[in-house]
Amino acid sequence: MSSDTETTKTQDTAKKDPNVILPEDLPADKEHSTRGTWSANGEKIDYKATVGTLKIDTNDVKPAASIFYSMFEAVDSDGKSDISRPVTFIFNGGPGASSTFLMMGSFGPQRIDLPEGFEGKGAPYKIVDNNEFCLLPISDLVFIDAPGAGFSIIADKAKKDLWSVDGDIAGFTTFIKNWCTKYGRWNSPKYLFGESYGTTRGSLLTLKMQQEGIALTGACLISCIFDYSYTFDDNDEYYIGYLPTYAMISQYHKKAGEGKSEEKWAQEARKFAELYRRALSMGNRLDKDDAKAIAKKYAQMTGLSEEYLLSSSLRVPDGRFRKKVLRSEDKVVGRYDGRVSGYDTDPESADQTFIVDDAFLSPAYEATVNDYLRRTLGWDTDKERIAFAPFDWTSTVPGKGWVWTHKLPDHVKADEWGYVPFPNTLHDMCYAILQEPKLKIMLGNGYYDMATPFYQTEYDVDHIELPDELKGNIALTYYKSGHMIYTAKDALPKLYSDLKKFYAADTKDMPSIDERPAAGKLGL
Repeated sequence: MSSDTETTKTQDTAKKDPNVILPEDLPADKEHSTRGTWSANGEKIDYKATVGTLKIDTNDVKPAASIFYSMFEAVDSDGKSDISRPVTFIFNGGPGASSTFLMMGSFGPQRIDLPEGFEGKGAPYKIVDNNEFCLLPISDLVFIDAPGAGFSIIADKAKKDLWSVDGDIAGFTTFIKNWCTKYGRWNSPKYLFGESYGTTRGSLLTLKMQQEGIALTGACLISCIFDYSYTFDDNDEYYIGYLPTYAMISQYHKKAGEGKSEEKWAQEARKFAELYRRALSMGNRLDKDDAKAIAKKYAQMTGLSEEYLLSSSLRVPDGRFRKKVLRSEDKVVGRYDGRVSGYDTDPESADQTFIVDDAFLSPAYEATVNDYLRRTLGWDTDKERIAFAPFDWTSTVPGKGWVWTHKLPDHVKADEWGYVPFPNTLHDMCYAILQEPKLKIMLGNGYYDMATPFYQTEYDVDHIELPDELKGNIALTYYKSGHMIYTAKDALPKLYSDLKKFYAADTKDMPSIDERPAAGKLGL
């Protein structure tokens, strides 16, 4: 009896605690729709904008979360959508991020108009009513907030299920299935668009959705990260993957590469990175004269001093590079966009002071998305919109932090259980293409992105084990931008053009989109 009483008290306490969300506390599914007309580029489209929530279950918690979405559908004069049109599911990264940046900065009917760098002022921010880069002429659009982020709400009991690599893709798959059922879109061509950790999620979803009965037509993933084993600075591939990005940022700040085009300079950096790889592979057996020669060339590519490079064993972590490249000006460059710089309040520290580009962009995007969703699209809530799900980034305890373990596809060699401590999602994407040979994938890369360096993505893709006839299913494209490609005014038109080609392409056409330079011969 006392045990039952204690259980009841615990449950009552949990219900009274506003910080604890029980499954029964999750709100009922609801939606609100408005009508609009988009007109640009000589085209005019009537559309319906719907903001709403759909509940999802996990195996152990039902319901587990209420997922918020914003969708835009082209409609006829009677307000009816065409279920034969493609639909694209769009999500940011994090992990645990809301869809704010892609929602307000990319391909919807309206878009924030911000100057690049630190040229802008505070609110009010300018909104473009008829976004000329809107994808509605090509596809209907669904922007998704991750569980616990944006206006999505997660039950406390479900955090252990959904705040993990594999739990996240299970949750997104369930949401997409529920959405297809609610809106009758099971037979529509389906695409994914993911950014940053959204590329990790997106590459995993290519296979997971197949296994759940949904074959994708394509996936566009920008600012990619697939293999997390190379994110640790005790791995030489970490330094090799970053080097061409360092070179590109140094050229932008006039520290190197004078008089050369970005494309030519990037190719020179790639060639040096291969030599650099050979040097690092020798470890402490590298000849001293060879080390000096590598340091000299590295200095020419980046503007860093030979002395500093030698004292750093030729290995410069990205945080150090951000502090060093403009050290003479007491400035630090941005992580998300190395073209952006700001004053360094502690130049002598080896650690970054703050992420200058994020400090500028986040307030603008948070202000505009709250105004757009609440006032323009009519989402009636007093709930705070959360930029990132509030898990503990320093923890991997289920339900408290993010669990990075990933179960590899059955065909992949791993330990006897098939789990790896950090994800390598290339195997999943490879297996998805093997099972669906018409699946097409476009990978977008910013030259100045220090969060997900483009050369590492090239290395990853070069190591996907696909037969020759399917290697062309994957195309890489490049932009004069940072991490959030669509925020760069010179890059967004090219990204939009590349996307139009991508949607129109069959897999046989994908090599014409691919901008990867040809691999050279070994010369044996």
